[in-house]
Amino acid sequence: MKSYLALDLGAGSGRAIVGYFKEGRIYLDEVSRFENRRVKLGNTDYWDFLALFDEIKKGISAAVKKGYDLHGIAADTWGVDFGLIDASGSLISNPVSYRDARTAGMSDEAFKSISKEEMYRVSGIQMMEINTLFQLLSLIKRKDSALAVADKLLFIPDLINFFLTGRIANEYTIASTSQLLNVRTKQWDISLFERLALPSKLVAEIVHPGTLIGTLSDAIAKETGAKNVKVYAAGSHDTASAIAAIPFEGDNCAFLSSGTWSLFGITADEAILTEKAFADDFTNEGGANGKILFMRNITGLWLLQRLIDEWESAEGEKQSYEFLLSEAAKAEPFRSLVNSDEAVFANPQSMSAAIDEYCRATAQPSPRNKGEYLRCVMESLALKYRVVNDCLRECSGKSVEKLYIVGGGSRNLMLNQMIANALNLEVITGLVEATAAGNIMQQAIADGTVENEIVGHEIIRKSFNFASYKPKEHQEWLQAIRRFTDILQIKK
Repeated sequence: MKSYLALDLGAGSGRAIVGYFKEGRIYLDEVSRFENRRVKLGNTDYWDFLALFDEIKKGISAAVKKGYDLHGIAADTWGVDFGLIDASGSLISNPVSYRDARTAGMSDEAFKSISKEEMYRVSGIQMMEINTLFQLLSLIKRKDSALAVADKLLFIPDLINFFLTGRIANEYTIASTSQLLNVRTKQWDISLFERLALPSKLVAEIVHPGTLIGTLSDAIAKETGAKNVKVYAAGSHDTASAIAAIPFEGDNCAFLSSGTWSLFGITADEAILTEKAFADDFTNEGGANGKILFMRNITGLWLLQRLIDEWESAEGEKQSYEFLLSEAAKAEPFRSLVNSDEAVFANPQSMSAAIDEYCRATAQPSPRNKGEYLRCVMESLALKYRVVNDCLRECSGKSVEKLYIVGGGSRNLMLNQMIANALNLEVITGLVEATAAGNIMQQAIADGTVENEIVGHEIIRKSFNFASYKPKEHQEWLQAIRRFTDILQIKK
């Protein structure tokens, strides 16, 4: 039967997931999983793209060896990062990670040429120094020699597509994370390049989700055993594919993509570019099916992930997630609360020390054990989502009635209930593999296997076990909300 392969790459790991359709349902099969690691060389944090692409080829081979009749392949990844290729199509160097320090201070440099308010009116994108605009500006400011030989800039999914097919293109949803697209025209805004003296020759044509990029090159087909397989542009930004999979019921629904980053927002037909949206750090990123994702980027489970890594390194053994959550359940509620978006949590040597430092600065007791550290992170995230939801309502005029949580974070049952409590909303989960499902569904629609988005959502409703969380203990959470808001004011 027809099958489609999603190459789903996150900032920590990647997977090759096959999707196929049977009796009105979609089935997913993870055929390969691999590490995606940052490598420190000198003072620079790189992604190991060479190893990553080798794993991608192994993933394609694994699907073929399992007997799947592949009719399509599409890649999706995190946003903003890119590689540069020269005129002969060679990769000049490994892509640099958005967590590298090279963009520090670049926003101040940019605002000498264009105000942040005007930049927002053009791009609609939240001001974050990790954005591609600031990464490019850092190359200009330090006169990086790579720019002298660079011919094209390709975001990570575009780079994968290029080395699979030979075609150069920039997919819309991933390009929108750059802060260099015009949010209205959905094309590159050349005025931004000119104002900031950035080389516009580097960017390629914009293609949209559902576009056929090409077929696997002869060399890749021979190496993987995959013959004449089409390569599509899905929503190449993983968030775009994840949100495309959600079968929203009604208009008053919001989404939370829960992982290393949390993306909290709504789908909209047009960008929201008000002063309030700008002041509240909302972004208007490209979505699939012509939608705009009006949302806030929030530092999410990164804090929890780094705590666990820290403990595993110190103790030399794997930490049991289930045990840690059971300890968190025993911990004192609302003892310590933190704002995950503070700079101190961006990439500290010790996450527990960073939390302790924040608690001292806000006159709070520090967590005393692992359970309290986990409870601190989870309660703080739930409260941050409440603050963002309140801002979302003010910016959009939409009163959210249901929140759909997708992604790996939706497996955390304790956090799901905390979110329902904090927001006083029904929370719906069940699409853990939303990104892969959305990626594959877009391929199937482009290939004619699934009729349209409406049919695709009906298939998804039938295929996954959705769970509902109703709010509890709301009075206790209201008190915590007031305290959390006071803490945010202290750190302003």
